[in-house]
Amino acid sequence: MKLYISNYLSRSISIIDYSTLELEMNVQLDENIYPHNFCIDKIQQLAYIPSSLDGELYVLDLSTGKIIDDISIGGKLSNIALCNEELFISNEDSNSIYVLDLKTLNPIGIIGVDNMPHGFDIDYINNKLYVACIDSIICIDTISKMICKKIDIDFKAMHVKLDRNKNEIYTSTLDGKVLIIDEENLKIKKIIDKFLVPVEICFNYKSKQIYVADMGHKKVIVLDYDTGEILDYINIDGNPQGLQISNDYKLLFISDTKNNLIKIYNTLDNILLKDIKVGKEPTTIICM
Repeated sequence: MKLYISNYLSRSISIIDYSTLELEMNVQLDENIYPHNFCIDKIQQLAYIPSSLDGELYVLDLSTGKIIDDISIGGKLSNIALCNEELFISNEDSNSIYVLDLKTLNPIGIIGVDNMPHGFDIDYINNKLYVACIDSIICIDTISKMICKKIDIDFKAMHVKLDRNKNEIYTSTLDGKVLIIDEENLKIKKIIDKFLVPVEICFNYKSKQIYVADMGHKKVIVLDYDTGEILDYINIDGNPQGLQISNDYKLLFISDTKNNLIKIYNTLDNILLKDIKVGKEPTTIICM
């Protein structure tokens, strides 16, 4: 198992060996590739990287560290996800989701959405894609490629994370709030107002805790899974952005964009175990 980290400003992908928690390599990308978000085809060992600078989607062979293909999409590309042998890519300039065939990279379709689609998450069981636009959450059926429901909100949504146990959608907003939305009817169930600039969210189902990276407070805020009350603060002394938790829920990985570090914490007591230096401005963390 390995950790893969996108380093936006240094235009690179860092690879960390999970068993040793040591930096294995830094893969330097081309000068025009600024990776913010990416996804990985584990079977083919390929990373798909949308670049917001030039509107290109790049395919990185992780075994060789070489770019083997690219396709021009245009616009400001932000997030990408893989579902049913298809790639879904959000384009903030054209207010749309692009869908490409994974094997050929040929376009399948373009789904028009609301303003500035950024983060999204996929319900793989029900084949639903939930997209955070600036003032709405949109649900897209990944089979029909049609919008099946949406909710307009009075907050500036940025990221969404599905709670697959409760069938809820956690949405971080630029207004300093996290919304909990029912996945079935897209109604807001709760608003947690404890943040400045919440970004990524992840769940520890074993200890029944929720982690929220708050770049404004420069902390990861730990919430009680059942009540939403604050249990603890993890002081980052930097800018926390990306979050990932290990499969056994024992380790929490945090990307610190200020100090260019991946910080590893023991989830039992939230004590820092290790800092790993990566590239400049690490953002997304993928564990597989």
